[in-house]
Amino acid sequence: MKKIIGIIMAAAAVTLATACQDGVTTQTSGASSMSNSTTAAVPGSTTAAAPGSATAAVPGSAQPPVTPQSPGATQPAGDNAPATAGNGRCVDLKSAGVTAALGTLGPGVGGDGFYADSGTDASVGACPAILWVLAGTPHGTASSPWHVMLFNHAGYLGTATKKSTSYTQVVGSSDRSVRVQYRWLTGKDASCCPSGGPVIVTLTLGADDRTVTPDRDFPTEVIDPSSASLPPVCPVTKAVLLEALRDTDIESRLATPIELEDRIDCAGEWAMAHTGTHNNTVNRAQVLFHYVAADGGWKPVDLGSALHCTELGVPVDVADKICH
Repeated sequence: MKKIIGIIMAAAAVTLATACQDGVTTQTSGASSMSNSTTAAVPGSTTAAAPGSATAAVPGSAQPPVTPQSPGATQPAGDNAPATAGNGRCVDLKSAGVTAALGTLGPGVGGDGFYADSGTDASVGACPAILWVLAGTPHGTASSPWHVMLFNHAGYLGTATKKSTSYTQVVGSSDRSVRVQYRWLTGKDASCCPSGGPVIVTLTLGADDRTVTPDRDFPTEVIDPSSASLPPVCPVTKAVLLEALRDTDIESRLATPIELEDRIDCAGEWAMAHTGTHNNTVNRAQVLFHYVAADGGWKPVDLGSALHCTELGVPVDVADKICH
């Protein structure tokens, strides 16, 4: 399920719907959580607002506006340059706009704030509609937390996820989207070498230039790292998956009586079952299942003769194991 990323308005009295990581949409006045939470300047504004800093605020908290560049700070080149610009670049990591946004993230590991590690690499005059900055932990290790900060030309929109995440990279961007790769530790992984994922989430800026929408759910292991330490859900039996099919749309698409083959491929939180028997391959079809603890266990995802697993959210390493 796609979740709409809420945008925090810089105007104090405006109320917007926000989309949280748990998928629950709430109403907050002047503040929002971004999944999924982002913040924005006043619609249509092309300049920074009064002192303060727009950020992904804690639900219910007040939201100050974007900090303007002070005299002597690195200035954008031209009236049409983004608020993050400086020294001819669309994103100057030392600009007042980026610095103010970093200050809203709060302390990281060890109590230090975050720093701007990298950002959109484009020159003023060819700036994309959505801009990004990857914020890291000073003197961090491989597993230290990161934030992906998002901006439009008017200012700071917010962070890709409400909480900071480890093993996070921006792996690509276009005029209106940013692609973020997530990984996580599983089992007995050393902190240097996560085996969970990779999962790439594409964040797209809407036509209003304020709303940002992910193309898929963020991995549970990323937004709730404690879930990665839960007992393994594989292997899974036919009986469990048949019960998961009960009263679902996918059940109604299957010929009855429903039969699943003995072999069920299972890895991570995903399982692939096959309908029919080994002696009846004519109507043999794949049924993809996903284990979602928050929804009570296994859920059918899709049915078909040849499913494209990665397009359905299956991590590449898992797809290699269960999708044939």
